[in-house]
Parts: sequence; structure tokens; C-alpha cells
Amino acid sequence: MPHDFSQLEPDRSWAFAWCSSRETGYITHCYHRYPAKFIPQVAARLIQEHSEPGAVVLDPFMGSGTTVVEALVAGRRARGTDVNPAALIASRAKVSAISPTTLRAALQDFDDRIAWLGDESRGKSLFPLPEPLLPDNEERLDWWFPKTQQRSLGIILAAIESAANPAVRHFLRCAFSHCLKSASYWLMKSSKPTRDKRKLARGVRNVLPTLRRHLAKMERANADFWRLLPQASKSRRKAVVDLRIGDARRLPWRPETVDLVVTSPPYVTSYEYADLHQLTSLWLGHLDGLEVDKQRFIGSAAARRGAEAQANSPTAARIVTRLAERSTSKADEVRQYFLDIEAAFAQMHRVLRPGGAVCNVIGNTSLIRVKILNAEVHAEILESLGFEIAQVIRRIIPLKTLPQIRDPKTGKFTSATRGTVQAYPEEFILIARKN
Repeated sequence: MPHDFSQLEPDRSWAFAWCSSRETGYITHCYHRYPAKFIPQVAARLIQEHSEPGAVVLDPFMGSGTTVVEALVAGRRARGTDVNPAALIASRAKVSAISPTTLRAALQDFDDRIAWLGDESRGKSLFPLPEPLLPDNEERLDWWFPKTQQRSLGIILAAIESAANPAVRHFLRCAFSHCLKSASYWLMKSSKPTRDKRKLARGVRNVLPTLRRHLAKMERANADFWRLLPQASKSRRKAVVDLRIGDARRLPWRPETVDLVVTSPPYVTSYEYADLHQLTSLWLGHLDGLEVDKQRFIGSAAARRGAEAQANSPTAARIVTRLAERSTSKADEVRQYFLDIEAAFAQMHRVLRPGGAVCNVIGNTSLIRVKILNAEVHAEILESLGFEIAQVIRRIIPLKTLPQIRDPKTGKFTSATRGTVQAYPEEFILIARKN
């Protein structure tokens, strides 16, 4: 049955307009910048209202790990997966509460190892660049980093990889990844890969002060997380956390082993996020099998199927038809996106226990002046798979870390001076229960 949520009144209690950026970035949520993060207060409320302590909470599009962190804080078990290496790097660190005493000693050891970096850069390196970075990626490294910065980053990364404690290693990798854009020619305020002309003219900053400042911030956040986290989540981490690099359309868990899904799926053209995290993939993608495969991103052009395939949604069919009148390629792009979302929802249905719920946070947008009613389409797809829509919440977004402006012609993120369309001023929370 077609849906229309345009007349639904916003629920102001879900806006969390009173929350400051400090509150939305509390505990480990401040570890890593990440586009399209939904605030932890939304995830926390959904988890509290739709699951019991000890329940298994899954986010198949975990991004920077907002849901999995809040699941642990609430005394639930957390599962998460994402195709983006940056997501796994951030999430692993964010869920790993480390004893403050252990972390202090580890950070002191790490600082001792890199303290001589200034002298080291003029002589033979004790920590050579990791091999995977040398031959194939040299051109890309030179595009984003001056040679001196490459050497410094290589030494720092080698020191990180020498850390014996896996949790500390994840912590340091996360900090390293977070600092890459400021340590490169990347234009910081740009929502797409762009080189900063001023950085090219003046040079980039020494990465060490930036890294040390962020590590200090993360250390304070870890101490807060350690105090807040239930003891079971500290002592039995392997039993309560399962995070993987993977495709939401092919979830690795057994049927009927999940109690609740809380997620914010990617939007149309979401595979742009692979480009937004390319520096992390460049430096860390070779670690633990974290290579980027764009075919695994939802809506990727590399994975499109024949034009006869359509998602099970009348609203989706109308949107694709309207897009085809303007652009065949854009119509194919959106059609593939809806097919991929359908495949992901089918997997969520498979792993959910009977009576379990999907809490799906998604906004509507537009592409080449055609409204993309993601929320309505997602609701129709969920119903076609055997879910019952129990509730739809219209949420105004006062705070959200994502690119807010889209080009009205291409639908891609752009600068505020060029764009005229606000990307996501509101979003919908679909609560769908498996019969």
C-alpha cells in the first residue's frame, strides 16, 4: 500500500534540541569525524524503548558506531557491520573501553616511541613505511601529502602497529585516521574530496601536535566511558560485541538471533562516502583486510542490475519513472539503491527473532528536482517483506554532523555558495515489527 508521511506532525520530543554538541559527542562519540551521524540520544531512546537488558542489538549500517556504543551503555549486546573501513576503525575504538591506567601507560609508551620523530625525519627511519603504502599508492599519497608528512605519518603508523594490546592499537588507529584530513592538503570545510589551495601554497601542519591533542581528548572520553559502561561489557567484551567489515545485503549472522535493529541506512548516492574516507583507506585499508570495494556500497553503479528489476514499492516505481524522464542514469542509480535497500531489509528480517523490531532512521531528499521519498519507499518495502509498521515518527533535525547542502541538478553534496537545497532538514523514524 502506498504511503504518504507529508502530513505527519513532527514529534518535538525526538528533536533533542536542548542537547549541546558536547552532549551529542559525549563519551567515545567524539573519537572520529564521520558524515551522516545520527545523535546518540536517538539511538539510546530507541534501544531503551524497544529492547530489554541483555538483548542483541544490530546496526547493519553501523557507520561510526553510534548504535553499538549506546547498546553497550544500555547493557545490551552489540552487533554491527559496514562496508566502509573507516567505519570499522572508528567503531572498534569507540566500543573498546580501556582501563584508564592501562591506557595512560600505553599512550606514554607510544609518545616515547614518536618523541624523536623530528630527528628521525632527517635520518634513516627506525620505523619504515609499511610496505603496502609504497608502490601502488605513491601517486595518491603525493596528491594528498607532501613527502615530509608521508614520512612522519609512516613512522607514526609503524609505532601504532607495534602496540601489543589490540584495544590500544584500535584506539591509536582511530586517532590516526581522524587526523589525516588536517594533516593533508584536504580542504577541511569541503564535503567532497578537494585540495586546499592555501595548504598547497603554505604547506600542511606538523601532524604530531594535532595527534597529541586528539589523543588527550580521546583519553578523557575513554575514562568517562569506562566509568559509565556496565561491568559485563568490560569483562566479557568478546561475548557482548561483534563488529565486522561486511555487506548489509549479506549479513553473516544466523537466522532469528537478533532482538532489535537500530540503523540509519545510507541515502541515494551514498557511495560518495567512500571518497570522503579515501585517506583512511589509503593509509589503513591494507590492515586486517579493510580494502574498499565500491561494488559493496549501497546504490553503487558498479553493481547495477538489469532495468527489469524493481523494488517492491509503488512509490519507488513512480520515483524511478519520473527520474527516467530527466535522466536514465539517475533513474538507474535510484532504482539500484531501492533494490539494495530491499535486499538489506530482507536480511534484517531473516536475522530478527519473531516480534523483533527494526528502527529505521531515514530522511527524504531530492535528485534533479524529483522528490526521493525514502521514508515512504522504505515503509512499503518493509511491509512487502512481512514487517508491520508499528509507528512513524517525524523528527526535526536541529543538530547533525553531515553535509547539509546538495546541488539541485546532480543531487551531490556541494558547497553552501553553490547549493540551494538543504539535504536533510528532517528525518523519519520507522518502527517496523516482524510478525
